[in-house]
Amino acid sequence: MTRTSIPVNSSLETGYQAPNNPILRLAFKVLCVIAVSRESLDHWDDTENKEWKDHVSIMVNRFQNTNITAGLVLATATLFLSSVPPIEHLMAYNFSISYIFAMVSFGAALLSVISGSAVLVIYETSTAHKDMGTLKRMPRHQVIALLLWLAYPSVCLSIATCCLFMSIFIACFWSGNSVVSTITVLACLAFLSNGGLTLYVFSVVGEKRVDDPKNPTHTSC
Repeated sequence: MTRTSIPVNSSLETGYQAPNNPILRLAFKVLCVIAVSRESLDHWDDTENKEWKDHVSIMVNRFQNTNITAGLVLATATLFLSSVPPIEHLMAYNFSISYIFAMVSFGAALLSVISGSAVLVIYETSTAHKDMGTLKRMPRHQVIALLLWLAYPSVCLSIATCCLFMSIFIACFWSGNSVVSTITVLACLAFLSNGGLTLYVFSVVGEKRVDDPKNPTHTSC
């Protein structure tokens, strides 16, 4: 009796690597940063070294911090939804638009807490070397689904935070008080500038630089 070998699909072995298309490669890179705090999944190649254990520890701490932050946002949104403004002419968050943003923030924060807890429990018990060996052989669509699942708590937390900020911004800006409106505009500018700095740092950190042969760097012993 002769045994026939089953051909192995090469796409199953490279499903965790970045696509060749530039746009899809950029989207995959962003998804990896949000999901696993790395620009790629190349660290899946060797899951027996110390670097992998350190990465797992960092990810667990990140999920824990995400759950704590989502809990704080959830508590703040709950306070806005269940209370009356003590000084309405300074912060009138009983406007319809402000209230809607607070409701969206509450829902997104609640989803972040629930999904973050599930991800934390499953991630801590599914990062053994044998499990990662299975993940490395998954096809592309399963890898994308896994990354989306890992990124879900962070995405929900970002939506909750932005909606809560918009709710507070509308409540303060429409209060009719010029001082409060000015402070609100400055806070909005600070929020936007922080977002711009985040995108800039994301594009710069980890960028490979080519050394200029005309200006070599000398190191002293």
